[in-house]
Amino acid sequence: MILGRRVLAITPARSGSKGIPNKNLAPLKGVSLIGRAGLVLQAASFIDARVLSTDSAEYAEEGKRFGLESWFLRPASLSHDAAGAVETCQHALLESERHYGTTFDVILIVEPTSPFRTAGDLERVTRLLLESGADSAISVSPLSAKSHPRKILVLDGDRLDYFDQAGSSIKARQGLTGEFFWRNGICYALTRECLMAKGAIITSHTVADVVNRPVVNIDDPIELLWAEFLLDHTTE
Repeated sequence: MILGRRVLAITPARSGSKGIPNKNLAPLKGVSLIGRAGLVLQAASFIDARVLSTDSAEYAEEGKRFGLESWFLRPASLSHDAAGAVETCQHALLESERHYGTTFDVILIVEPTSPFRTAGDLERVTRLLLESGADSAISVSPLSAKSHPRKILVLDGDRLDYFDQAGSSIKARQGLTGEFFWRNGICYALTRECLMAKGAIITSHTVADVVNRPVVNIDDPIELLWAEFLLDHTTE
């Protein structure tokens, strides 16, 4: 509990990854991505319940090894590529409230594919949500200038063009304006109303927690290698 609110952490872990088979079981320095999520959630003492949402009995057992509760498997309707994060977390929340016999005020979505989170990150994002009165608070990281929208190119047939035509007038990096961010997966914190009534993760009242240290959200094999490199060459 934090600031008088009960907190449920949901770790979504579908088994059908294509980029890295069984991605959520992929070992990172000897600990699976599911395991790394579980260890951090155990260290976050303000969390009231920690649940793994999965369609895999093997994933469920791995979660239990690292302190994640897993007494249900997702239905088939939530176990395919097109299954939405909102619907998946709504299902996990309702299952958890039935199981624990209580209502949760705050839902944290903690993805295994973002292994560089800390318990402090989770508490900071949760406090930001509650103290701001927002619908949701999301961890983001700054995009490098190389990924600025005005530097993005597109193919129109065989012709290369600017995604944003204003990019043609940019002569140097210093001419790029605006700050842009990507969702790093460290933590999504939502009110119950945001998840269940609004059915959204980002609304017109979403606030950002900006993480400025190196992080990675793993989708492809090269990103798993990058994560190993970061573990070897960075310190908290």
